[in-house]
Amino acid sequence: MASLNNTGQLTFDMSIASNKKQPERTGDKPSLFLLDGMALVYRSFFALQRTGMTTKEGIPTGATYGFFVTLLKIYETYKPHYLAVAFDSAEKTFRHELYELYKANRPAPPEDLIAQLDLIFKLVEAMRIPVLKQPGYEADDLIGSAARKFEQDCTVYIVTPDKDLAQLVHDGVKILKPGKKQNELMLLGTGEIMEQFGVSPERFTDLLTLTGDSSDNIPGAKGIGPKTASKLLNTYGSLENVFNHLDELPPKSRKSLEEFETQRKLIEDLVTIRTDLPLDTTLLDLESEEPDGSKLFNLLDELEMKSVAARIPQIFPGIQPPRHGNTDLPNPETATPENVAYHLIGDAKGVRNLEKELSALTGFAIDTETTSLNTLEAELVGISVSWKPQEAYFIYCTPGGLSPEMVLDILKEVLENQAIVKNGQNLKYDMLVLKNYGIRLSPVGFDTMLASYVIDPEEKHNLDDLADRYLGYRTTTYSELTGSGKKAIPIHEVPVDKLTAYACQDADIALRLQATQEKILGKNTELYNLCHDIEFPLVEVLAEMEFKGISLDTGQLKRTAEIVNRQIEDLKERIYETANVSFNIDSPKQLGNILFNVLGLPAKKTTKTGYSTDVRVLEDLSLLHPVAKDVLEYRSLQKLKTTYIEALPRMLCRKTGKLHTSFNQHITATGRLSSSNPNLQNIPIRTALGKEIRKAFIPSEKSNYLLSADYSQIELRIAAEISQDPHLISAFKQGEDIHAATAKAIFDTETITDDMRRKAKEVNFGVLYGIQPYGLAQRLNITQKEAKTIIETYKSKYPGLFEALQKIINDATEKGYVATLIGRRRYISDLRSKNRNIRMAAERAAMNTPIQGTAADIIKCAMSLTAKKLHDNDMQSSMLLQVHDELVFETTPDEKKALSIIATDCMVKAAEICGLSNVPVEVEIGTGKNWLDAH
Repeated sequence: MASLNNTGQLTFDMSIASNKKQPERTGDKPSLFLLDGMALVYRSFFALQRTGMTTKEGIPTGATYGFFVTLLKIYETYKPHYLAVAFDSAEKTFRHELYELYKANRPAPPEDLIAQLDLIFKLVEAMRIPVLKQPGYEADDLIGSAARKFEQDCTVYIVTPDKDLAQLVHDGVKILKPGKKQNELMLLGTGEIMEQFGVSPERFTDLLTLTGDSSDNIPGAKGIGPKTASKLLNTYGSLENVFNHLDELPPKSRKSLEEFETQRKLIEDLVTIRTDLPLDTTLLDLESEEPDGSKLFNLLDELEMKSVAARIPQIFPGIQPPRHGNTDLPNPETATPENVAYHLIGDAKGVRNLEKELSALTGFAIDTETTSLNTLEAELVGISVSWKPQEAYFIYCTPGGLSPEMVLDILKEVLENQAIVKNGQNLKYDMLVLKNYGIRLSPVGFDTMLASYVIDPEEKHNLDDLADRYLGYRTTTYSELTGSGKKAIPIHEVPVDKLTAYACQDADIALRLQATQEKILGKNTELYNLCHDIEFPLVEVLAEMEFKGISLDTGQLKRTAEIVNRQIEDLKERIYETANVSFNIDSPKQLGNILFNVLGLPAKKTTKTGYSTDVRVLEDLSLLHPVAKDVLEYRSLQKLKTTYIEALPRMLCRKTGKLHTSFNQHITATGRLSSSNPNLQNIPIRTALGKEIRKAFIPSEKSNYLLSADYSQIELRIAAEISQDPHLISAFKQGEDIHAATAKAIFDTETITDDMRRKAKEVNFGVLYGIQPYGLAQRLNITQKEAKTIIETYKSKYPGLFEALQKIINDATEKGYVATLIGRRRYISDLRSKNRNIRMAAERAAMNTPIQGTAADIIKCAMSLTAKKLHDNDMQSSMLLQVHDELVFETTPDEKKALSIIATDCMVKAAEICGLSNVPVEVEIGTGKNWLDAH
């Protein structure tokens, strides 16, 4: 029930609970869950390491939390009849006796993980879960033996992230593998194992025997990887049969297997999980029990896991928190995950009372509910605010009731008050919605989405995932609120109590996330400053740019479309003439047939549906036949036509007549801004067609100009700063043409041709990102031998640069992350990969990120500095676009000169702030009546 109180608020004391139905036990047999203890602990530790979860005393709790949440997921979802957790014993196993180097490459467990083991064992004890442990054997062997012993009586589920246990799977035994998301468990049966590994479970030990297991330091047959091994096993049916047909194999594989045969039996014994251990345990011993409530709640209190503790009564109705002690735990009478006080504001009096409360604060969390994700079309449905954890207020704007205009008229002063910071999740969206009503929501104090992005850019940053990852809290999702697909209802039709709970939840969770994230950021000054000095101030700048929009010359685009259509038709005719047949060039299948069957060109790659005709394949073929070059150009023109020339006029806002792109702060791993709807980063800069498209971007007033401010060779300057290479720094300080200087260095001549400079430019940018001779040869249309010579010469001329790039890789391999000059981090996990291609890709990312990431820091800082200067000087000029290392403004004739000075000064200062102290920065300024002329 809800009722109006004397402040005009319609109040609810409600608890946010999952409304998803959980699956019940299925089948005739009872279920037995066997948990791979240490594997789950390790997985939880590394999955949550970056969240920095600790108690107030600094005790690490991430692995404990992750392990326990997985346990609760099993109880909640599957309601197991029987359950046990297997742990390795401290003693050496029979495998160490068979092979002295078994697991010899394993590093010692991290100290923060060791510190949690005792807590995890206490947790298992409090949960009354039986433990399987036996000297001389690993958890895998105990799980294998228990599975075989009880599979006749139970359906067995093995909970593990370890692929080795796939060999135990069959109709009665399945694997539950933790997914990427916390709480996610993926069911793997025979079909899934076959699909994932290419062999059936009964052939899995054969697969491991051939490939070995690098994580356990078990060697395999030299040069035989998983793909080759699965192909051999599927061809011949078993490992034994592979060895019976060695004479049919290619020489390289035959030789490898002949050399491996002496080791074969040993490796097979090492990788085979034992299923015959004598277990004293009976099925009755493994019966699932309710936890020891007293021990469990005391332990969770010690670990400060309030949100997890609040779930216990829901999962185990017979277990209630203690009546005395931790007052933050739910009341014994309440069987809900969490007590919250969420209030609905019912009339104007309530809004005015809320405004008085907010005016007395230094900051609060805010969220808006709207009718659309498109901020230009979205109508305000309500505003929720929170300044105390587990308490929030929702103002509901209903047709015929409180109007958005009435509400915002009351709240305008507090929403725009510069002394009261606004916090929340993805605040740019809320800013843009409120701008439609003439409200400038400002200033940004904390944005949880961006804080998550700074802490780890490659994680998910939506509110539901953040609540799960940082708070262990399952939110009600929007699709659960309104339904999805054909059953979705408009937000105004959602029952008021549910909408209030949902809206208040968003503000409340954002507030609680802020507290958790601030603790993590507080431990790293660089990341804290990155948030508060660069990312948070930029939110309002981007909102202003998106709201302002940019004008388009649709007539120019129409003329460009006519040119492109003629070019496309000419290309089609040329391709048909070469093939001697008309066909659908856009069909990869038909194109593949023409290239490889009709024209007889060499096929490099195949797909499930036939020959591959991707860009890489066509680039290789273009060296052999002109038709491939024509197809590449055809595709490029078609993409530009559909993505920009035809699409841009359709994307103009009906209300403003302008194009309003979205700038995304939280997408790229390097820190770069991206743009969407449309993506302006992909308009070609140097092609004739790209120039024609840029010509269509114009000022909103005919008398005005567009001004372009572009960093000159900023990434090379950053590389010089990072490497401190004296030759590079000297060239920049003396104002040399860096590409000409490089050409002189690698070609050892003072007379530089345009072709030499072009090649030097490709080398300059290519080496920063680990380009190999093959890639450089492709770009320059030279032989790999020539490309290799150029790269080696470059290395000899700029040794400091290459030493620095190698040091970046080495440091990243040790630390697990790379950083920009001011400390932005990117975690790179594949630098130790045994797969050469994966490892090299990770090394290129490691080299790339400090340079691109520092460029991102610089341009973001420059945007905020410039926007502030324009605001402080009360200028009419405005920033419209950010693309790569360029800022685009609209300016008046009177302000053109002043803007040039301001933009240059702010961009130079931003580079200094972000770490360029030894290398000078240059900014190129241009103005014109369109973007092309300005650039």
